[in-house]
Amino acid sequence: MLYVGLKDRKYQVWKRNSMSIDLITEKFFKQKLDYVHNNPCQSHRNLAEHPTEFGYSTASYYDGLGDEFGLVIHMEEL
Repeated sequence: MLYVGLKDRKYQVWKRNSMSIDLITEKFFKQKLDYVHNNPCQSHRNLAEHPTEFGYSTASYYDGLGDEFGLVIHMEEL
């Protein structure tokens, strides 16, 4: 562990980095989208049984259940 002496922690193991990744191919994009949608179901907190049940996810939109917030654009519209 490395001493960092920040307000919210004294030590951290990994370097903080906002890993920006270009979504180059459709396959790569779908892999990342699948991870984001399934993460609430696979997290240690088990926030949802199915991705569409998690309120802050776009999984419902991609499953054809609508866009509650009116913000989502399908990847094919980009």
